[in-house]
Amino acid sequence: MIIDIYKSTKNGNKYISVPKGTKITQLELTDSIDSDLLTLSPFKTRLEIEPKKAHAALDQDNIIQQIERNGYAIHEAKTVITLGTVK
Repeated sequence: MIIDIYKSTKNGNKYISVPKGTKITQLELTDSIDSDLLTLSPFKTRLEIEPKKAHAALDQDNIIQQIERNGYAIHEAKTVITLGTVK
């Protein structure tokens, strides 16, 4: 599956992914959607995801299941880097 990812402009850790070419403005979102996800900017286009294949920043199986069920997937991503000294 090839997806486009949009990032919340209010919270940089929140994303909506949709099948490639989906017009984000035509999505039918539920009333209970996180308000942070109502203002988006393009993040990544044409990313190929595959079931059962590991990806460092995405739970691909979960995203595919959400898209198949809802037409979009809501997810978060956050990278934490810890630095230390060498002894």
